[in-house]
Amino acid sequence: MCVSALCAVAAGAQQKPNELRSASYQPSREVNLVGTVSSFIADSDQGPLGAHVMVQTTSGIVVVHVGSAKFLETNKLTLNSGDSVRIIGESFTNGANSVFLARIIQKGTVAVAVRSPQGMPLWPAGGRIANAKHQGGAM
Repeated sequence: MCVSALCAVAAGAQQKPNELRSASYQPSREVNLVGTVSSFIADSDQGPLGAHVMVQTTSGIVVVHVGSAKFLETNKLTLNSGDSVRIIGESFTNGANSVFLARIIQKGTVAVAVRSPQGMPLWPAGGRIANAKHQGGAM
């Protein structure tokens, strides 16, 4: 199986810590990330909060924020080690950490949108999370 990454971080995409809000999401900077799941964390303590999947690409491991594990489960999408995935989204730098914000996750014939084209979270409570970060609040 040939795995490739078409991921490029746009110049100027760096954000200050805790500024990963939907207003920063730029559809014009979206890229396709193709790779193999190396691990899945349902509730990461690393920002942004929520589910993260580590995707092995030809360029290395990419940490992808995929929203809510429960939202993925409700939409019949499970992510396990060894799964081939295609993820459309945008890469951001949050402090010293780089994270890829998924908008659409595809595994086989199943594709789930986790953010709107403007980057707004589609999972329940996602808007409250975005607003809390935007306002500097805590969950």
